[in-house]
Amino acid sequence: MPKWFHITISVLLALLAIGFSILICGKHHWGYIPCAAIAILLFGCFYGFLRLCFWAGAKIALSYVEAYQKHVRPRIEVEAIQKYIAEHPVEKPVQQSPIEEMAEHNQILNQEERLRRFMETCKREREQFVAIKEKADEEKLAKVQAYVRQTLMPFDFTDEELFQVSECVVSLVVHGVVVPTLPIKIEKTGKKEQLTQHDLANLSWNIAYQYNLSNKLAAQFAQYTFPAWFWNTTADTLAKKLKNTKGELHIEIEENIPSDKRNDNKSFCK
Repeated sequence: MPKWFHITISVLLALLAIGFSILICGKHHWGYIPCAAIAILLFGCFYGFLRLCFWAGAKIALSYVEAYQKHVRPRIEVEAIQKYIAEHPVEKPVQQSPIEEMAEHNQILNQEERLRRFMETCKREREQFVAIKEKADEEKLAKVQAYVRQTLMPFDFTDEELFQVSECVVSLVVHGVVVPTLPIKIEKTGKKEQLTQHDLANLSWNIAYQYNLSNKLAAQFAQYTFPAWFWNTTADTLAKKLKNTKGELHIEIEENIPSDKRNDNKSFCK
């Protein structure tokens, strides 16, 4: 019983006992002491009767719960189970003949064999696909490297410088990074002075276009590979004007790079 409820009931019973004691004492003209004694006696009787009612109610409720748990609930559960079984009968498996069992077994074996053969075919075709793709990637990279070498050779790039550019191309298209792989600085001297920022920007764009790389990545490639030409240009600015088609150009835009440029060099490179 909550404490607040117990206090409220006690106060009400006390008020009721005092009220009855006042009526009784007033009727018989008794004094305060008898009146107080009667009030205490009535309060005790009222409170005792209330506690007795609570005790009896708790006993009756507990007995009902025990009876429900012991007799009613099991019967309800049994009836529910029986109803479910009646609504969902268990189907007995159909007995197969030995011939049918053998046919089913052979079918399973045939399916497993077909699956094994199919997986072997997929594995073989996947390996062939990977091999063809690797070969195509190698041929594509070799074609791009040959294009770069044959484009820059007429401008007196040394073997070391061509090797540096070739390694930067591999780093760009294979690994997606644009830092120089060798400590070789390509100087802007001799015939290389004929090349402008537009020429080398076009070269970088031609390479990046073959692999669908972004202009910003191509611009960074041009900056890191040819720093003597782009020392005063930012990658963001270069990316906006990477593709050049106007003016006199030594290296033009070529979406489909040729397989061999040795017979396509201009006379100014002589």
